[in-house]
Amino acid sequence: MNTAHRWFRSGSYSLAAHLDLPRSDCGRSGVVVVPPFGWEDVCSYRSLRSLGQALAANGIPALRFDLPGTGDSSGSTADAGLMDAWIQSVGDAAAELRAATGVRDIAVVGIRLGAMLAAAAANRGADLQDLVLWAPAVSGRALLRELRAVQKMEVLEYATGDPPPPQPVPGLEISGFLLNPETQSALESLDLSVVLPVCVRRVLVLVRNDCPSDYKVIDALKVWGCAVEVTADVGYAAMMAPPHEAVPPEGTINAVIDFITRELHQPPRALPESRVTGIGSTNYAPCQPAVTVIQDAGSTVVESIYNFEGSSTSIFGILSEPGPQVPRTGLCLLFLNPGAARHIGPNRMWVAAARRWAARGIPSLRMDFEGIGESEGDSYPDVSRLYQGPFLEQVRLAMDSLSSRNGARSFAVIGLCSGAFWSFQAAVRNPDVRGAILLNPRLFFWDPEVDRRRMQRTTIRGLSDPKQWRRLAAGRIKLERIKEAARSAVDLFRSADRASECRTQIPAEAFAHSLAALESYQTRLTLIFTEGEPLLREMEEEAQLPPENHPLIGCIRVPNAGHTFRPLWSQKLVHELIDRELNLVLREVLSEQCATASN
Repeated sequence: MNTAHRWFRSGSYSLAAHLDLPRSDCGRSGVVVVPPFGWEDVCSYRSLRSLGQALAANGIPALRFDLPGTGDSSGSTADAGLMDAWIQSVGDAAAELRAATGVRDIAVVGIRLGAMLAAAAANRGADLQDLVLWAPAVSGRALLRELRAVQKMEVLEYATGDPPPPQPVPGLEISGFLLNPETQSALESLDLSVVLPVCVRRVLVLVRNDCPSDYKVIDALKVWGCAVEVTADVGYAAMMAPPHEAVPPEGTINAVIDFITRELHQPPRALPESRVTGIGSTNYAPCQPAVTVIQDAGSTVVESIYNFEGSSTSIFGILSEPGPQVPRTGLCLLFLNPGAARHIGPNRMWVAAARRWAARGIPSLRMDFEGIGESEGDSYPDVSRLYQGPFLEQVRLAMDSLSSRNGARSFAVIGLCSGAFWSFQAAVRNPDVRGAILLNPRLFFWDPEVDRRRMQRTTIRGLSDPKQWRRLAAGRIKLERIKEAARSAVDLFRSADRASECRTQIPAEAFAHSLAALESYQTRLTLIFTEGEPLLREMEEEAQLPPENHPLIGCIRVPNAGHTFRPLWSQKLVHELIDRELNLVLREVLSEQCATASN
């Protein structure tokens, strides 16, 4: 199989799509995959890519796409009329798949909110033949209750007790993603047991194994005469783990393939003559090229699929460029993966930042490292591989490719977590990197023992903190947790390598050499930490924080925001900080260009 990347139109939106195609002729059936919303979309992305590729390997073309206002599609979740646009996009994706491959029958696989959108689209008359509803909620009200509970638990993870700043826009923030008031209201009114009947032949319902299932959807489907199958899904929870831990649910993928291919052995339905032409063709005839124009707030940005060859595989990216009338500056931005999450960045912030700066004349590439997002390669089953892959070479290859295409000679790199690590490594090794913005880096140099030492130090601090013992006496800490902490401390003091456990976490000599390299290149380095990040505390304890008046290296603290800056106010602040730092880099680049031109 192979994958073609492109955009297609749905109403006023341009939707990003990935079409997984069989190497042999397409049959008469194809599959549209409708993703879940927000953080669930981020976690399950690579697993749903595996689903699309598995379908294609079995001769079934599959179209995966981003809903309006999400992912790489145009718009934002603050848009009006978003629920209707989401439902319409399902039918438009089915029409796109037919036009591109010539298949006649469409099965839709919808996950969580995507399952509800698929059923609603079928109810509104979309030309769909089969449905796979994966972990659907019976109503939007029930789904929102669950999402609000998750949101409250998340706030407890990073709240410091101080009141947070007000939310900059109205709506419900869930795991860093916005549902505006109108979308909430529309979702609350969506009830699958009411909007049915669904005009499809067969429905497969995949019920979750990690929580009680609501069978009202199944009962409603049966009442309206659909041929309903119910299968227990045993992989949903693993698929929704954080991206670096998420595991494709092979059993469920096989159940979906079995459900779709079973229909292929049945006699084909009679179709209108206009629908028969081109059935089974392997020629990919896209209705839109792999380029789109994004228009927002009076600015125009051109986005294109940007693949380049790494040392062992092809690397995927999306390049945002200014419109033809906007002059370019010679500076280019690189946005790197936050951990194993794809190129849209934390809470989709890279998409907004790349488009904003492209509108100002700065080409911006958001790229997927090997094995992440849409890039080829094995996925990363643990955190350590995110710090040991061939990523530094891939950053260099991206810069070389952009230099050839756009004539860029100066770059700024932006990353969060492991992306911040690679931004730092690229900056200290390449003088063409004129600015590096690091959001919550976990470390500057790879050390396989860093997490173990951090856990042991945290344990010792907890045991020596009178506040923790008072919490225990008040019954607010379980005795089992204290015993576990004590065992960890005993293990530390019994260690034969206690001297190494007490060493500094930041290699002082290597860090000093790196900062010296940045100063010699005149490269700006900006560290943005949320309070409580372990590397920030270690920089304080080991006297490695830069002076407040340092002309090139700065450190900014943000409280109450969490590792990925989920609260909307913190996202707004990060955008402002990125813009401020990039403006300084741009000013320096333009000044050097003027000096060169005058000479």
